[in-house]
Amino acid sequence: MKFKFTFLLILFATNNLFAESQTSEAKHNYLDLKLGAAQIEKKAEPLGSLSYERIIADSFLIGLSAQYIRLQNEREQKFFRGMDSSESSLATATLSLGYQYNLSQSWKPFVRLFGGGGQAKGNRQEADVWQYGLALGTRFFFSESIYLNLELAGSRFELREERSKTTDVPQLTLGIGYSF
Repeated sequence: MKFKFTFLLILFATNNLFAESQTSEAKHNYLDLKLGAAQIEKKAEPLGSLSYERIIADSFLIGLSAQYIRLQNEREQKFFRGMDSSESSLATATLSLGYQYNLSQSWKPFVRLFGGGGQAKGNRQEADVWQYGLALGTRFFFSESIYLNLELAGSRFELREERSKTTDVPQLTLGIGYSF
């Protein structure tokens, strides 16, 4: 519950702190729904992501993302030792800062840094997780408000328990977005 409250508080603060006096025709908010895969220990795991980003000062981005990875365990994984049930998952929320290149009205590549935390769950155990990384992506607009989002991210997950364990997780997502 505390995790959800913090996420909503940051989203509200982001929207209000960076509100600028801009024309009503300009669209400075992006809402993305993405599906993809994350490679954890040489196995592709499905992931879903919901993110919100706002343009500040022309091309700079600030945003929030919620991500869920379902781990399809058939064997014990090294990273999530002791979490070998088929119901393992990773859920994180991250804050991001980025830069968008406005190459044309329909094509807008971006780069962003992100970091945050969440929970790893499995085999009736829970552990805190930190996530941080770098993403490269692009938005391709079909209309003034609807676009396709393609993103490649390199994440590092740090499982926080008695002994910290880190793993690098490349991610590829494809999604649809709405600009407002």
